Amino acid sequence: MVKPIVQDKGDHTIDFLREGYFYFSKRMNEYHEDAVKSRIFGRKLVMLRGDEASDLVMDPVKFKVEKSVSELSPGLLSKENDVFYLADMDYYHKKEWFEQAIIAEKREELESIIRQRWQERIESWKTNPSINFATEMEEMWVIAVCNWLGIPIRANNLKKRTTDIQEFVQLFSKYGLNRWKRNQAKNRIEKWLVFLVRQLRAGGIHVDEDKLLYKLSWYEDESGRILPIKTVVEELLLLIRTFVTSSRWVVFSQLALIENPALKERLQMDQNYVNCFIHEVLRYYSIVPFSAAKTQQQFFWKDMFFDKNQLVLFDIYGTNHHPDKWSQPELFQPDRFLDADMTPGSVKESVTVQLMKVSLSYLLRTDWVVPDQELTFRGTEIPARPKNGVRLEFYHEGFLEDN
Repeated sequence: MVKPIVQDKGDHTIDFLREGYFYFSKRMNEYHEDAVKSRIFGRKLVMLRGDEASDLVMDPVKFKVEKSVSELSPGLLSKENDVFYLADMDYYHKKEWFEQAIIAEKREELESIIRQRWQERIESWKTNPSINFATEMEEMWVIAVCNWLGIPIRANNLKKRTTDIQEFVQLFSKYGLNRWKRNQAKNRIEKWLVFLVRQLRAGGIHVDEDKLLYKLSWYEDESGRILPIKTVVEELLLLIRTFVTSSRWVVFSQLALIENPALKERLQMDQNYVNCFIHEVLRYYSIVPFSAAKTQQQFFWKDMFFDKNQLVLFDIYGTNHHPDKWSQPELFQPDRFLDADMTPGSVKESVTVQLMKVSLSYLLRTDWVVPDQELTFRGTEIPARPKNGVRLEFYHEGFLEDN
């Protein structure tokens, strides 16, 4: 017997623009269902949440990438300790050159670069203590990924490059899909990268041979031909976008510390609790809140019928806040992961978790004065970002130097 999918009648564009991605879980909670039909921007879609739904949307036989939001493909879903998040670098590509990028030595190099950038920022905050933390992290992550890939970036161009990359990273805002602004920013970044690859191949710039920019620029395909410049640039853009997006996790880690100051002392003393804290940040904030795909055939799932070319959204935020799965899901509680196996080697640590852990080690050694401000974040931006970026006053005397 066919089970009809609950229909949220009418067009809900206004609700979505007002409520953001909270709209999905809110509606499913109201209907007490994990599958609800809706219409947004005039387009019919099915909203799904839950572990079983994640297995469904990641089925490459039943689903294909929705080209208009390919950055939100379910193929980029990661899951650790029952927490879902999107587009970790470990899962982004299966091409041979990418496997070379995330070997242990390259991951160690990336961590070393992040630590160097943190030390530089802390020194600069000693003389300029009033900062917008989100802006600082965005710029720091741009520098770090360029250092890691081997992309030369001049100091006088840093602000411009950071702005363009952040526009490119920002898929959605309260005004809807930022296609024009993103495309303009993407075009500028592409021109810059095309110039660098051409210069590298012509001998106009020097890049170390162990850097990804060099490896990609001279990478040979199965026929022995080097990759077209367009392909090299596309791959670099994927890495840059995925990596820079992860800076938002550091911002929300800082926000969680500000809003839960009693956790700081325990985090300084208990490494296992650090892992619990990081997974709760991943669960609680869900900076990329859903994935999107399109059905490529008709099928039944749980007695519900899905037609071909049906747009389906998997609600990451709603799954990470599912009332049947998580106790008091709207509260930030790292203790919920105390029973999970967080011991080293029990789970392969993702690049995202690795860099969150490195950054948290600096956040825990740092004291701040937090001016009065609205620290909330809205579900109207993807990836999510605190409304005002988190304004802070760096407290120099409170920073614990390395021994």
